[in-house]
Amino acid sequence: TLADTKARHSGAAAGLIGSAFYWVYALGQLINGRLGDQLSARRLVAMGLVASALLNLAFGASSALPLMALIWAANGLAQSTGWGPMMKTLARWFEPRQRGRLTALFMPCYVVGHAASWALGGWLCASRGWRYAFIVPGGLLLALATAWFLLSRDGPDDATSPQPTPPSARPSLRQALADYYAALRHPQLSWAVGASFLSGMIKDGLTLWAPTYLVEQIGFDLSAAGLASAAVPLAGAVGAVGAGWATHRLETRRGAGGSREAQVVAGLAIWLGLVALALSLSVSFAPWLALLLLGAIALGSHGMNSLMMMSLPLSLGPQGKVSSAAGLLDFASYAGGGVSAVLMGLLQEQLGWGAVFGAWASVAGLILVIAWTRRR
Repeated sequence: TLADTKARHSGAAAGLIGSAFYWVYALGQLINGRLGDQLSARRLVAMGLVASALLNLAFGASSALPLMALIWAANGLAQSTGWGPMMKTLARWFEPRQRGRLTALFMPCYVVGHAASWALGGWLCASRGWRYAFIVPGGLLLALATAWFLLSRDGPDDATSPQPTPPSARPSLRQALADYYAALRHPQLSWAVGASFLSGMIKDGLTLWAPTYLVEQIGFDLSAAGLASAAVPLAGAVGAVGAGWATHRLETRRGAGGSREAQVVAGLAIWLGLVALALSLSVSFAPWLALLLLGAIALGSHGMNSLMMMSLPLSLGPQGKVSSAAGLLDFASYAGGGVSAVLMGLLQEQLGWGAVFGAWASVAGLILVIAWTRRR
């Protein structure tokens, strides 16, 4: 029947919307990462926040699947104005040797935001309907955009003056391609591009599909799944703190002889592979154990992601192409998320949750090979 057909393809349809966001966000990172090195981060990020807020409001008022996918793709472009420019701002305020501690302090904000969005979204879906899960955050984001523009400054020189730092020479496509090619060959970044793509498959796959797993396989209702899922990224915050702290400790102990991010990523890949393998062998658990295992996945995936998205770009220092480097690595991560959004939905529909977790275990093994090779 038509209802059966819609039910069979519901996972792929949700994956299509998520994939549209991830792919456009990933491409936007290449564009806005480069612009972030040229323009005022204060203004660029504020524009992106306002655009994202308005697109959330529009998504909440939409019903047709093609229109929703288009709006969510545009939201990906708007949100891609954030990461690279913010990394450039942090690089101007802090020295590269502080990046481990800074990663431990800053990354949990992003991860806790995921937890808050899952909790708020689940509660709004259950109590007010799914549209409010986009309308309410859209309103909150408008307020945040105002606060960012009024309070943020591009660097120490800008902190005492309301005038933004003048932009440098107008960027060209040829120069942008040359900069990204140089980043691909940079010894501190080249290995992380492939690892970022693979880690994004796990991190964003978990973000998109964990609530569905809790509802369909573990038996949570929608509201409980939203609230319970909020605990998963909190474990990711622990992973981000631990990864930043471990990197800082390794470099302090062994001296300033190069970056130590690859060693920590290799250890987290082993952790991820073991947990994902355990999940693939038996997909039905007691609710508390299912949450514990998903939290363990979040700890490992967010931990390694924090090092490659933040610590490595900050290692270039305030004079480096920090925003471009962050944009390149974030592009790789969310390109992996775009692949994962559809691939994991298809695996779940055709082969079940065991195939999803088995794929994550295989991906973790590939990350281990890349990071271990870089470590040696």
